[in-house]
Amino acid sequence: MNTEPTVDDYSLAVDVFIEAFFGPANPVWSDRDPNSVIGRRLAPYLQVLRHGSGVPIVLPRQNPQTRQWVAYVIPRDARHAGAVSELLQAFVGPTYARFDGLPTQLADEDPIDQAVVRFAGHRLIFVIESPRAVEKRMWDALRLLQQTLAVRPHRSWHAPVPVGRLLAQFEIALASGANAASAAILDRLTATGGLNATNLSHLRIKRLAKLGRSSEMLRLPDLVDVATTRPPAPVRDAILGAVYATALAEPLSTGDLETARSRLIHAGTMVPALMEGPLTDLRPQALTVLAMAAWVADSTPIGELLRQSPEMLAAVEQLAPDLAAHYREPAPTAKSDGLPDGDQPESADTPAGPKSWLECVTRLADNDANREILDQEFWRSWAPAADADNDIAAALQQLDDEAAGRVWHLVGAFVDSDQYRRPAAETAREFLSNALTHNRFSPGDLAGIVALAEIFLRASPDAETYARLLDDLAAEATRWVGPDRATVVLDLADLLASASCPDEEARLRLAYQLLRPLSDHPKRLDADQLTFAARLSTELGARLTWPQQDDLGTASNLPDIPAQDLLLYSLDEKVLDRVRAELQLQAPQVSVTVSHDHVGSRQLKQWTRRADAIVLATRCATHAATGFIRAHCRPDAIVREADGSGSASLLRAATIAMTRR
Repeated sequence: MNTEPTVDDYSLAVDVFIEAFFGPANPVWSDRDPNSVIGRRLAPYLQVLRHGSGVPIVLPRQNPQTRQWVAYVIPRDARHAGAVSELLQAFVGPTYARFDGLPTQLADEDPIDQAVVRFAGHRLIFVIESPRAVEKRMWDALRLLQQTLAVRPHRSWHAPVPVGRLLAQFEIALASGANAASAAILDRLTATGGLNATNLSHLRIKRLAKLGRSSEMLRLPDLVDVATTRPPAPVRDAILGAVYATALAEPLSTGDLETARSRLIHAGTMVPALMEGPLTDLRPQALTVLAMAAWVADSTPIGELLRQSPEMLAAVEQLAPDLAAHYREPAPTAKSDGLPDGDQPESADTPAGPKSWLECVTRLADNDANREILDQEFWRSWAPAADADNDIAAALQQLDDEAAGRVWHLVGAFVDSDQYRRPAAETAREFLSNALTHNRFSPGDLAGIVALAEIFLRASPDAETYARLLDDLAAEATRWVGPDRATVVLDLADLLASASCPDEEARLRLAYQLLRPLSDHPKRLDADQLTFAARLSTELGARLTWPQQDDLGTASNLPDIPAQDLLLYSLDEKVLDRVRAELQLQAPQVSVTVSHDHVGSRQLKQWTRRADAIVLATRCATHAATGFIRAHCRPDAIVREADGSGSASLLRAATIAMTRR
């Protein structure tokens, strides 16, 4: 919405919105009679809408088939979304509604959803559904929320956050698999106006690539413009990878070059613009698209580069042996390559800048900030951080407060570069100290804290180092732990339960600090969270009291869902085993299949096509596998990303996916 509309403009916008919202897809108020029973019930909500104040808008929608009512809660500004989420947790919470504190992913094809987005000017909208037994209480609570805000003294809804800080949070959330947080931060970046449209498009493309949403990426209206403006290597790689997943993967897997050629011509209109530039920073999928495009266009420069680079050609051969064979033959007589003069691939010279993690930290400490390191992802070509772990950690220890803020921008890249068998534990420990010292407890940062803790604990530290970190985490727990952040709290608690433990007393101290606030407010937990929290409490030896769900009126609905096939995907086998075991206890009628394949396979294809619901942990995932799963799932399958990479995140996403079928 325009932040300073005229009275006439806003009134007209409200009238248009009311007509669209209460249209055929929402039969709540079909007669528009303000004196009808429904009209009188809607009056206070419509009054808030028309007033144009800072009070969040609340409007009902009814499903024509099930007759179930849901509430659309619309923040007046994208920057208000965090505060509105906290208010909804306080007034409504899991007590009266199925609400996880996160904005709802609105559907592009839904006319009501799109009417809301057009009116609000952002997508941070909350859609809340209540069990029928407490539906009236939910609406009473929402009305009380509006009444309370209407009479309180005016105050600012948000404290401004620098764009650089938001970018760091976005990168950390994306790398850590906190997908709702990354979406919310991207919307905040859009609302601040601190980035131009091109840079926002780059961030949007990187996020969709991480989630494996190739088709959605290729439908972006500004994609061709992005492709023609020489995008950074990661964006170029993401677009080419999406073309591979949607157009070439299937025919090339069977050696059908002619069909692949036809599909590329049809779907790859932006590929010629992406043929410019070096090939060294591209993944095999992107290289395969360019190899196919060069074969179609008879592009001599790319063909020569492939012939002269055995490593690149071997990468293409893994995905398209028949196509790679074409480049193993002697080059034909030179002829026009179909590219305009000057559109030759650039040399693969490494751009000036740091060439290792240690050098990068040192430069940032000296205020030599270089955003290009992250934009171009030069760190992907560096030696693993584990090779210089102690030296990097020592450099991080010497940073002053200002330098620590600059270095925090590297956390997303560090988490993304993590090598499972060689964790850079000391570096992760220093990044954790950075977060705790400087109060970095936003949703994106918290996901990074859990990821860093997992890297540290995976290295099996000695008892003294283990206890020191856990006590540091426990000392700061009261600053962020609460039922509104139950999923990330349970992720960290489950990490304690599954990791090796050289000091049980230290583990118990942190477990108590994590789980006590949840035990004190059980009514604010969903049933699956409450069950999992009580189980973790027992495993960790925290003697906390957990009420029976029947006593709270929040009994789990998992035992009542119909039998179905669920596919869980993550590269973390421990998490997969943990969630599968938990679901077998809570929903034994569900057939759970788990996969940790790095790439698509015939078996994964069969599992995907059979699944009624699919849940992906995108931190512990590969672009190739998530894209493959999305490409082969059934149209009616529910596909959901976990909002994190831990067991609680995966369990929460699985519960939502299965109950929404």
